[in-house]
Amino acid sequence: MKYAFFSLILVNVVFFLWESNILGRGSVSSQSYKELRLPRALDPITLLSERSGSSEKPAGMVLASVSGSQVKPEKIKETTPIIESASVQEKGDVAEIPLSSKGGAQSSCFQWGPVTEESQAREVLNLVKAESDQAAVVRKPSDLTDGWWVLFPKAHDMEAARANRNMLLEKGVTDLWLFDKGTLQGAISLGLFKGLNRAELAQQRFTEKGIITEVVPRQVRGDAYWVRIPWSRPASELNEVLKSTDSKQAAGSSPSLVPCD
Repeated sequence: MKYAFFSLILVNVVFFLWESNILGRGSVSSQSYKELRLPRALDPITLLSERSGSSEKPAGMVLASVSGSQVKPEKIKETTPIIESASVQEKGDVAEIPLSSKGGAQSSCFQWGPVTEESQAREVLNLVKAESDQAAVVRKPSDLTDGWWVLFPKAHDMEAARANRNMLLEKGVTDLWLFDKGTLQGAISLGLFKGLNRAELAQQRFTEKGIITEVVPRQVRGDAYWVRIPWSRPASELNEVLKSTDSKQAAGSSPSLVPCD
């Protein structure tokens, strides 16, 4: 029984040594070394820095270069819409040229005015009648210039406006009026004149005293006279005809030549 027990232990030791590859290296050693070389099949995943001296290119390198070339066309496609949008913008600028030319299109009718005196309108009518036999005098509500203000400019608020008034009083200007409401609120009137020439002379006197002023027309709403002139020729020719009249210099009026409404 004792010999059987030792025999079993011996068999186990031999089996352990055989499993540990300690016994039997003679013919099996080459086979075991071949099995250890199997991991070399994974050489393509070796780092490039470790294979810099090798002239052989792994298959992975070829795939990487192909994937890199596939990215470049995508970048070009991303920039293409920007180029197209710029060309569209250039086309839009060209399309706007006819719109601007419409602004200078020749009108087939002009009207001269407004004036408050019918006699002024009749003078102009007599001048243009020979060139446009359908010209006529019409009367309609209009914005009229009824005198000219000489103003000390508006202040930002009423407190500053009152300070401006005190400054003018200290300079000896006593004929003044501070507007406390309306479109001229904050401005100070230094005079209202019927004609533009008189207003400009007054402005010059204030300038000599070191007081900055501005001349502003006094606008009122009322009925006025216009000369309606059908005209098929350039407007410059009609302006030449109107140059021979001094009606534009009439006091209290600011007539102009505009397309018919």
